[in-house]
Amino acid sequence: MNNDITNDNSSWIPVGDFWDNMAVSSITFDPNNLNIFYVGTGEAFTAVTIYRESSGRGVGIWKTIDGGETWELLSSTENFAYVTDVAVRDEGGASVIYAGVVSGVYYGTHESFPSDGLYRSADGGISWEQVLPNIFGESIPYAPSDIEIGADGRIFIGTMKNLDGEGGASILYSDSGLSGSWTIFDHYQNIIEGDNTYNIPGRVVLASAPSNENILYAIMGSGYLNQYGFNYSYGNYILRSTNKGLTWQERNTPEDYSDHSWATLAWHALSITVDPNDPNTIFAGGLDMHKSTNAGNSWTKLSDWALMYDGGGDEYLHGDHHSITFKSGLSDEILFSNDGGVFYTTTGTNFYPVFVEKNKGYSTLQFYTCAIDYDMNRNYFLGGLQDNGTLLYTDSDLDINDLVTGGDGAYCFFDQDEPELIITSVYYNRYYFIDMDSWNYEYDNSNSGVFINPADYDDVGNVLYANAVRFDGGLQNRIIRIDNIPGNPDSDMIYLNTNTSVYFSHVKVSPYSDNSTTLFLGTQSGRLYRINNAQATPQTTEIGASSFPTGNISCVDVGGSEDTLLVTFSNYGVLSVWQTHNGGNSWQEKEGNLPDMPIRWVTYHPDNSNQAMLATEIGVWTTTNLQDENVTWQPSVNGLANVRVDMLDLRESDHTVLAATHGRGFFSASYDFVPPAQEIDVTYETGWNLVGLPLDVSNPNYISLFPDAIEETLYGYQPNGYVQGDSLFHGNGYWLRFSDENTTTISGSVLDDLQISLAEGWNLISGITTSIAVNNILDPSELIIPGTVYGFDNGYLEAETIEPGYGYWLRSSGEGEITLSASAVASKTKSFQLPEHLNTLKLEHMVLYFGNNIEVENVLSYSLPPKPPPPATDIRFSGNTKLCTTDDCAIEVMNNGH
Repeated sequence: MNNDITNDNSSWIPVGDFWDNMAVSSITFDPNNLNIFYVGTGEAFTAVTIYRESSGRGVGIWKTIDGGETWELLSSTENFAYVTDVAVRDEGGASVIYAGVVSGVYYGTHESFPSDGLYRSADGGISWEQVLPNIFGESIPYAPSDIEIGADGRIFIGTMKNLDGEGGASILYSDSGLSGSWTIFDHYQNIIEGDNTYNIPGRVVLASAPSNENILYAIMGSGYLNQYGFNYSYGNYILRSTNKGLTWQERNTPEDYSDHSWATLAWHALSITVDPNDPNTIFAGGLDMHKSTNAGNSWTKLSDWALMYDGGGDEYLHGDHHSITFKSGLSDEILFSNDGGVFYTTTGTNFYPVFVEKNKGYSTLQFYTCAIDYDMNRNYFLGGLQDNGTLLYTDSDLDINDLVTGGDGAYCFFDQDEPELIITSVYYNRYYFIDMDSWNYEYDNSNSGVFINPADYDDVGNVLYANAVRFDGGLQNRIIRIDNIPGNPDSDMIYLNTNTSVYFSHVKVSPYSDNSTTLFLGTQSGRLYRINNAQATPQTTEIGASSFPTGNISCVDVGGSEDTLLVTFSNYGVLSVWQTHNGGNSWQEKEGNLPDMPIRWVTYHPDNSNQAMLATEIGVWTTTNLQDENVTWQPSVNGLANVRVDMLDLRESDHTVLAATHGRGFFSASYDFVPPAQEIDVTYETGWNLVGLPLDVSNPNYISLFPDAIEETLYGYQPNGYVQGDSLFHGNGYWLRFSDENTTTISGSVLDDLQISLAEGWNLISGITTSIAVNNILDPSELIIPGTVYGFDNGYLEAETIEPGYGYWLRSSGEGEITLSASAVASKTKSFQLPEHLNTLKLEHMVLYFGNNIEVENVLSYSLPPKPPPPATDIRFSGNTKLCTTDDCAIEVMNNGH
């Protein structure tokens, strides 16, 4: 959200970082209540079989009724896999919602239920009715790509082909929006299907003229299947209607490019809008932005995406356009959205408008890959991006001037041994080897593989390895190997006896490769290989499991040796995390409690085999009990978001991890070591007990730690008395009551050191994970009054040690701090010896003392803590002491509270 898009200093503010899904496809507002917005999810236009992966499954429609302050997911839409568009129409004062719903392909097939179609809701999204007719000759409705509401309220629908390839290049309209009221214009289906080259009907986008209800425009895509089976689609037709969609006339397309290439990605990047005050002025976006002032008879090219390589300029709009929005009623002020974010002009009526980027705080960078500089003294990151080349981050905000190489940025690397050498790449295995001192570069064009080729770099041998297999299985069983880096990069095609026809989906160089390089290769079909001696004459061994899913192996990480591997899959509906400790002889699935989602990357913590981190469809997830039978994963998105993360890179020297997100840019964090979990048994008696918290735990609630405790009996202590609570805190002791004796086990991380603040007088404390002798407590100010550390076991007992899990009373001579440390071994506190001349009386556990001639400074050493809560046993002299120095001594006895 941006509160003032006209202000260059106004920043975008996230409103939904932690939605279940952030693949936003459409946004609209209620014309009758400007505080109500609807947001559709799911990137349908890229949920197709194509050369690059740039999609995201949706979860339905989000709604806000307070201008974006709070949002809810409409439960009635949770089965809408992809929402292409959302619109709200004023129908006699009532706000009626229309949603275009389709199905798609993205690491599995995702069908919307109950079907594709246009869904209508007259009750604010509580319930929906599908209103479109079925495709001619089919039993399923049309798949809408665009919803347009004309100036007089007529609803127009542009279509796209469905999962079966049916129903594209059609326009439907209705005045009521109800089922059975739709008129279909599918004339261009036959025209397209009869074309010799572009014979597949594609997507339709629409625009109505606000100033003339009769005039509409449409762009229709059409395309073909290439040798890999990908449906390429171009903006081959621009149509105009002057009678509200009853008939349409073909207009010219922009001629600035040859071969229909003004809109080469009509399946993805296509937009058209009409000037609010002139029905003959239209803007159309594909690769660049174009304008016609004569209803599409001729066109002027307004922008040049290639200016990104020269730092931008007045004519710079990033390529691949998605929407064009006029400020209501104004012809000069226009917003443009594209693969580079948001752009703005106030000179829309000029022959050549001036465009200004409006992306302050608005990160839309979609990273495929990332790399972190191994030199921890400088914070340098590299990242390969969709449509934005490869950027070099040097500890300041990224912008267009940080572009290192162009195109679609693919895998990139810092050389660990030669920190000024970086490697970048673009599609189909084209590599740049760059010296950051001189910025000279060497280039290798291996022209092989797929659009974004999995690759990895051997810093020791200065050799790069990458997939060479093509989409259709051409060059199967092959990788490329580039050596002589830097200086004279030399590329070879290496044959591997893998007996697989699909491309390698992951390439991993073992970190234990010295004189001989070991590779691990995963495939799209779930097969895993170990390649020994990869730098010379490779030997191939398949090490995957028959229980592996037939899916896309997205990552392999190596643990403490080449025998310990973690493998992930990036498909829906499969077990996606697997581990071996014996080089692949046996495997264990480690899915645990993960949601059903693609897992794209995994990394072990370098110092703890129980810790692992995942890059997933909804952010980063981590575990600290990887080796347990039941693994528990949890989101680790503090400062991040529930955004798709494609890759992680870890700098071991300082445990900094870099996350490459698909749509939110770079994020980095410290991957902290979490000590292995420890268990401590705490035994308690019937009645009152003194307890403490000896470990770092996820839930310090007393019922979680002591499930058998009597509810509402946890009491801490403050100088004015006991205080009831519900959670335990480190360093504090507590009274807690039980109906029966038993033992509880507390699990958590080790607590080795603890600093405790003391008040003057009595303090109720607890210790750390290990036993600490009282005389080993670090007490530099000599606050602890000797002889006044007490535990409780059916009565107070003087304590010589602070045991983990229990509470203790301690009397302090003043305010200050003491420290309990597992490393403290020498005597640090003053000790107290009872005089031998005193007489004693033992009652239950308590020993009472009689006599005189007691040094004044030792009197407090005989004092006793506050009485326990009733019912409990307590014996003492009046005055809260165990010493009587007079002839008139009164003994106070509390037995079960009496």
